[in-house]
Amino acid sequence: MSLFFLVVYNAGIGGVGFLDAFGDGGYLSFVFPIALISLAMGSSAGAGQALNADMQSGYFQRLYLSPAPRWSLVVAPMVADTLSSLVFGALLLVIGALFGVVFQFGWLSVLGIMVLCLLWSVTLCGFSAGVMLRTGQPQSAAIVTNAVFPLLFLSTTFLPRELMTAKWLLAISWGNPVTYLLEGCRYLLAGTSQPIFLLIALCVVSLTALSSVIFALKSASKIRR
Repeated sequence: MSLFFLVVYNAGIGGVGFLDAFGDGGYLSFVFPIALISLAMGSSAGAGQALNADMQSGYFQRLYLSPAPRWSLVVAPMVADTLSSLVFGALLLVIGALFGVVFQFGWLSVLGIMVLCLLWSVTLCGFSAGVMLRTGQPQSAAIVTNAVFPLLFLSTTFLPRELMTAKWLLAISWGNPVTYLLEGCRYLLAGTSQPIFLLIALCVVSLTALSSVIFALKSASKIRR
């Protein structure tokens, strides 16, 4: 689905790629990070859904009463979903390279983007698992995705800040963590952003990833039996 949206966005808006704001990479390199971010969002609910399936079958309760460390019961589905997201993210990077996405630092750009994707996936999986453990409701696994989704459209998703004319949207984008994740990736791709955004992105997603893991682990004690 991320690849589908990438193709549609590039086909519909890519005509503006000749503008200087998009650099040498054109519009495809500019919009490419949104495919990576949405890919992680699409799989983030998996950790919560996996926990729900185990809870409904009684398997989780049996493990919960076993000598196994409780943290491992929560971390295992998070790791599985995060690794799955990274595999598909790497595949998406390969496809992007084949279609002309620019990586200005070569393999260092790829490594940097994978680190950002890793931290972003951990963030979403952790909060998804935590919410699921606290509510015990299968539909709650999608709460995190639904909460983050609007942030994609309140950021520099489709146009650089220089081409955005709505002052209210510009103001919101500065306080939107997704903005820094997007701009950090863009610096590593075609260099259309500043290195400070990469540093901020690393700090932000590192903090959110750590917070989500702590939230998920603490939520294990809130399980409704």
